[in-house]
Amino acid sequence: MGRRKEFVREEALRSAMRTFWSKGYDGTSIPDLMHSMCISRSSLYETFGDKQSLLNEAVKYYSELVGEKKRGILANAKSAKQGLTDYFRYHTEAALAENGPGGCLITNLSIFYDYLGDETKTLIEERIETLEEAFYNLLEKGKENGELASTVNSRKTARLLLAMNHGMNVLARVKGNSCIMKDISESIPHLLT
Repeated sequence: MGRRKEFVREEALRSAMRTFWSKGYDGTSIPDLMHSMCISRSSLYETFGDKQSLLNEAVKYYSELVGEKKRGILANAKSAKQGLTDYFRYHTEAALAENGPGGCLITNLSIFYDYLGDETKTLIEERIETLEEAFYNLLEKGKENGELASTVNSRKTARLLLAMNHGMNVLARVKGNSCIMKDISESIPHLLT
């Protein structure tokens, strides 16, 4: 009978995600991961594979944990302006959470995009495209129900919102200032008037 693993996989994955989120891929060592995940080197490799595979799994986990909630806010919004208000309020809270590394895992990794593996690059591109589509769909819904003028270019505006989303993540990471984030967040729905 093999030795029983002494850790909960999801808890270990969450810890790895937070470590990559905080330190980036290159800044995270195997000992950092072993320490944060509270597992041995052999358990890390047996369960998650190499560091790159663990990063890819952490990105997917982050997308399920944080990304789906954010996209759900946009998809279930009653109106475009309310959806953006709710989204960016939650976005600000998540980016500045006291127990969080600051900003966003996807944004933080994107800064070092050229140094990432191909699968990680693809995962990041997919997450960015998915968020752009969520913004686009919300704006189109706003145009269909008459809330937004038909002249609003939903694609360009979705891309602007995407840039603001990731820019806010960088500000949260660098400044960590809730007043700045709140000012930006509250200004976004007014861009549509």
